[in-house]
Amino acid sequence: MLYEYNSVYEDHLMIAQLKKSLQQNGQFEKKNVEKAHAETSLKDRLKLLSDSANLWQQRAPPKRSTKLLTNEPTTIQAKIERPREKSCDISNGLNKFFGPTSSNPSSSTTIAADDIDLDAILVSTAPKLTAPRKARAPNRKSAASSQQDERIRLETVKIDEEKFGEDNEEEPEKLETQAQAIAALKNAKQLLKSPTKKSIFPDVMLVQIKGAKHTDVRIVSPSIHSIHENACFVVITHRSLIKYEGANSNILEKTKASQLCIEIIGKTDLNCVADSFSTIDQVQKSQLLKFLSNTRQPEENNNNNSNFGEVSKESFEVTISAKLNLVFRIADDRTAQTVSRREKVSYSMLQPDETLIFDFGSEIYVWSGRNSTKIDTAYAVEYAKQLLNKKVKNGRNLIGDFEESNGEKRPDWTLFRKLHQGVLDSLFKSKFYDWPDKEIMNTCRPKPLFAPKKPNKFGEYKVKMSEDEEIDGLVQRMIEEQPIEPILILEDQEIDRKMHDVITEDLDLWILGGEILKNIEFSNVFDSTRCYVLRWKYRIQKSGVRRIKTGVEEERETGRSRIAFFYWLGERTTPKQHGLCALRIKDIDKDNSPRIRVVQGNEPALFLALFDGTFLVRCDPSIQKPIQTFVVTGANSSETSLREIDESEPKLRSHAAYIRKTTKNGEISVLCGANCKEAQVKLVLAHAEHLKPSSSFQPKIEIEGDSENHKWINSKGRKHAMKVWRLFENEIEQLNHLAYHPDCSFTFTQIILTDTILIDVGEKLWIWSEEVVTTFALKLADKFWKSRNGEAICVGKGEEPEEFKALFLKWDDFEEEEKTSEPRVLQTLLAERCRSFSIEELRARENLPAGMDLRRLENYLTDEDFLKTFAMNRKQFYEQKDWKQNESRKKVGLF
Repeated sequence: MLYEYNSVYEDHLMIAQLKKSLQQNGQFEKKNVEKAHAETSLKDRLKLLSDSANLWQQRAPPKRSTKLLTNEPTTIQAKIERPREKSCDISNGLNKFFGPTSSNPSSSTTIAADDIDLDAILVSTAPKLTAPRKARAPNRKSAASSQQDERIRLETVKIDEEKFGEDNEEEPEKLETQAQAIAALKNAKQLLKSPTKKSIFPDVMLVQIKGAKHTDVRIVSPSIHSIHENACFVVITHRSLIKYEGANSNILEKTKASQLCIEIIGKTDLNCVADSFSTIDQVQKSQLLKFLSNTRQPEENNNNNSNFGEVSKESFEVTISAKLNLVFRIADDRTAQTVSRREKVSYSMLQPDETLIFDFGSEIYVWSGRNSTKIDTAYAVEYAKQLLNKKVKNGRNLIGDFEESNGEKRPDWTLFRKLHQGVLDSLFKSKFYDWPDKEIMNTCRPKPLFAPKKPNKFGEYKVKMSEDEEIDGLVQRMIEEQPIEPILILEDQEIDRKMHDVITEDLDLWILGGEILKNIEFSNVFDSTRCYVLRWKYRIQKSGVRRIKTGVEEERETGRSRIAFFYWLGERTTPKQHGLCALRIKDIDKDNSPRIRVVQGNEPALFLALFDGTFLVRCDPSIQKPIQTFVVTGANSSETSLREIDESEPKLRSHAAYIRKTTKNGEISVLCGANCKEAQVKLVLAHAEHLKPSSSFQPKIEIEGDSENHKWINSKGRKHAMKVWRLFENEIEQLNHLAYHPDCSFTFTQIILTDTILIDVGEKLWIWSEEVVTTFALKLADKFWKSRNGEAICVGKGEEPEEFKALFLKWDDFEEEEKTSEPRVLQTLLAERCRSFSIEELRARENLPAGMDLRRLENYLTDEDFLKTFAMNRKQFYEQKDWKQNESRKKVGLF
């Protein structure tokens, strides 16, 4: 019984509580006689209190009664059986009743003779009374919460930050003699033959893909016991890639596993160089034994891991994230602060200024943003090493931690990797549930009609067929294939020049000024000395939409808004400006939209159509010219454009139309060449109408030959736009312009002239070559031009005639180099090359004409000499294996 005293001076309350205590003890009632409250003195009442305390002290040890557990009433006996209680200090109640006490006898407070020393009561009542208390049941929830994850307790580390500010790169040793250079080269070759760098990836990785909504992709123990039928798995080694599909796996898991395998193969990621991946199921599971361990584990470990893989798919994603995911950041004071714990990680964490540590249990990543410092990364690595030495609790049933089960560190198959912002890792990317995973196609280059040849496996001397057969195949392909219609691919959507159902919503323009992009008012006039960025906001309208009930077609707004960026590079800009323009787009493109690089002179048809036929390019606005000359390009009203002609190109082309504008008064005059087509005349008149200073002004029209002040050059034989093929060795490829049309006055620029080029303009064929044209190219051109009208002319670099220069909008003479041969007719040059030689002349290789194919010298033998030399005819020779042909050439000295 616990006495509670509320007031020092309320005696009646104290007497009432004392009576209540005495009534519960039968023996105390017999020995004491109740007195009236008025007759009982304070000294007697204190004596009763002391006797009651002594009685409590002398009572028998309590025994727990079974009757207390039932609802039956119990009678109060002399000695009440009570449960064992803990000791209780009754002095707390006495202090409240009598006030504060002092154990020092020599107190400064004096006591009168008639007063009673109340402090003496505290001494006489020792030992203290105890009060009964019920034992509490253990709180499991608080006990579980007290077992915190040891991984969040990281010790503060310190590193030497000074060494990161110094340049520790040693200067390369100066090689003064030839012997030193040879020795250094041998050492470098030896290092290449025996590399000492070890891969950061484990030799065998087993990746589990499991989940019902957002699949969890995580490395698990590389053991055959880790594989179950409720998920998909991917086994990754250096040269092998195997996908295992569990019997109970869903379509989302199978698709995610296939995507992971495709990414690994495409990027050669995770130290895997496999060319393809194989898929197996439960029947073929034994094939994985040669990659995964199959050691027997102790029985206790098997019991602990008995439910591996049995967690439901719905709760698995939440469970594994809550038990394993942990993210730290490096703070300003170089400590590791917890950013995220027990939850899925979001892509928004990856900020450029942050340095983060991601602990996924079986994978640890140190991620550094592009604006982070090397010091922060060094601290993050040290903290990550501490995590490697800390064991993951409650993760055995999720990642199958059979190995190192009794150790205090992570198993050897744990992946630890450092990543920088912009470097993609297939496993790391899959941990984020909101990673922006959309494939962006930012190219507008037409797809080739044929695949290029694979590299020669046996060297440059491998010959698959005779030269005539190879030339016939290439010629047939040149005749059959036609120029590809320009198609722009944006977000997996093919947009052709007709732009069906493509609606433009907005156009914004930026210009590169210094190192930043400045937003300017939209304009159709571009400067060839600047770089521009055009943002196109568009929507693909779904036409022919019908109502579900009535089936009636209706026109309404459909399709989502999309964005694409074009960055246009003037021909007078530098590569540095090109790089800055491409880099600064990220400041205005927050959604990583498609970006298309556009070079002046090779604009896509879609880009020109955005200006609705008003696109204009000026040379240099800073130079004031009294008269400006523009040439009209394009073949239809929506893709036509005006290009200013530099004063360095005074001659006009006979197949083009021009506009001359007087700067002072804005007068317009139209110049048309003698071979200009009707479509070009209509386009130039439309532009002149748009540029004229007033509606009443009528432009002056002039035709080639009307004035002697204008010089014209004629490209004889030109009937349509250029068809161009590039020839390199024994392969040919057609070049496709992004805005090609047969009626275009100009398409390709001079930059295409590399290697050997074949240009067909209708009634004339040009064969241009940087060096001496090969005999193979001459034979190919001759067979292609056979039965065609017009001449075939061979032109060397630096010796181009005006007829050839007239094919291009602008021509800049090549720098003075060693002159090649003058333009010659194809048949004449081919006759000199294809004459027969004796076997002695071919072996000597001294007086042979330049440009001969030295790999096939047997072609210059007569049929009789060929049979005598090789003891077989040409057909039998080329039916042999390639290595046998080379052996035969070596025997006769023609290899």
